[in-house]
Amino acid sequence: MADNTAIKTKDNFISGNKIYQKIAYYPGCSLNSTAVDLNVSVRKLFDVIGVTLKEIEDWNCCGTTPAGNVSQEMPNLLSARNLLLAKRMGYDEILAPCVSCYLKLLKASALLNTDAETGQEYELKKRKELSGLIKKTGFKEEEKFNFRVYSIIELLLKNIDLIGHKYQENKNKIKGIEKEIMQNLKPVCYYGCVMLRTDGVTKFDDAENPKSMESILESVDIKSQKFSFKTECCGAILSLTYKNIVLKLSKQIIDAAIEADANSIIVFCQLCQQNLDLRQSQINRYYKTNYSIPVFYITQILGLAMGLSYKDLMMDKLFVEPKISKNP
Repeated sequence: MADNTAIKTKDNFISGNKIYQKIAYYPGCSLNSTAVDLNVSVRKLFDVIGVTLKEIEDWNCCGTTPAGNVSQEMPNLLSARNLLLAKRMGYDEILAPCVSCYLKLLKASALLNTDAETGQEYELKKRKELSGLIKKTGFKEEEKFNFRVYSIIELLLKNIDLIGHKYQENKNKIKGIEKEIMQNLKPVCYYGCVMLRTDGVTKFDDAENPKSMESILESVDIKSQKFSFKTECCGAILSLTYKNIVLKLSKQIIDAAIEADANSIIVFCQLCQQNLDLRQSQINRYYKTNYSIPVFYITQILGLAMGLSYKDLMMDKLFVEPKISKNP
């Protein structure tokens, strides 16, 4: 008879032969507005594989780019507050799916984690400045912190065996449009230009030729096409000021995907997804092209592999309708 006693550890508990993780979740502003489909797919995917995401209570904006234009301290303080709120809930590990949020929280965590004995003089000075600001917001300063901030790809990599196991349990149950997409998907993986290149971030993959997304997809029997533009820039927030530049850069990425014989693009960044999906019709009008290549979040595709439905994952809300077939 299986032992159903739950053995609690710091960030997970074991019941029988299954491990259930718990991690703090920082959705950030965009995942509750323009990227709600990413938010939904992340939550549903991790729920089905047995990872509990506990949303940080009373979280605030990380500051993203605008706060950094005010001062260097502003995004550090805003992000540090979110980390300390997670700590108050009992969590040292935090998932931040938004790339910008991830980078801001990661940098704040590096400052807070700086050790008084081993830290460099510059790091200790910045930590002291941040600690002073933290006190003013009502938080107590601690001698040591041990925060670990995860990007969505890092946490998926950490759970790749669990994902593969869950897929094997469910693959024969996948039917309809979900099965059609899974069977006929020929994607390229697009990482964007920020995640692995920003100074001071965790280098969990090669900055020029990353392969972590491809490995994750292989665990659910999806083979990705070779792609030379996987870390090129899509234009990012230039869409607000220089839209034509974004259209040009995004067109180059779509052209490269088509040249790679792909019928879809898989991403994890909501800004990349919007520039390639939402603006695809704008690219068609501007360049007189006829592109119709769907752009999925990796969490949506993995959700299908876990047995979740097309609509549950909000794939029906994409601007480019996913018409994946053997003969596109």
